Amino acid sequence: MKNVIKDRDHWLEVTSRFRAGDPAAFGEIYSEFIDSLYAYGIKITRDRELVKDCIQDIFVSIQRLNPQLHHPEYIEFYLFRSLKNAIFHKLKENKMTDSLRVEEMTIFDLRFGIEQETAEFESEHLRVEKLKSILQTLDPQKRELLFLKFSTGLNYIEIGHLLNMNPDTVKKQVYRTLDHLRGKYGSQLMELMMIWVRSERRV
Repeated sequence: MKNVIKDRDHWLEVTSRFRAGDPAAFGEIYSEFIDSLYAYGIKITRDRELVKDCIQDIFVSIQRLNPQLHHPEYIEFYLFRSLKNAIFHKLKENKMTDSLRVEEMTIFDLRFGIEQETAEFESEHLRVEKLKSILQTLDPQKRELLFLKFSTGLNYIEIGHLLNMNPDTVKKQVYRTLDHLRGKYGSQLMELMMIWVRSERRV
């Protein structure tokens, strides 16, 4: 994932070129979103190969069916929704959900890419450890909400569609979660959240 999420007008233009058959546009979409899709997928399931297969299937499918992608939705939302659906479908196919509902499969396990590297400063490493302990106190849905809010370009309406939640409920949940965390960790919270976002982009 790039350090700056490009604006929607840009991606509407890129998506339009892609639908018109421009191969460069497909390459731009792939290179921009491949890392964020992987970071999202491995929080839904620990099966990294399954996530990679799902991502590959999605891009093969949209490359093959691009004339049918006529919906005026944001391409990032389309990709995230497609990935989540593909993961659940493959898990069911693999009979990994014998008596589990789809909702129960979603562990949304947070990992921190920065932990896989030598931290530039010990203090940052310690702050990441603190953030990890903070976020793991939340239930999986709240962790997923925070990930989608801070690590993607999706708006509340799109996050709501992705999670089958009312957009107003999404907004309230995000604000309430941040208020809860801020009550515990004060002014450090947003700094910690930004460290988390940076670490997610290194996964």
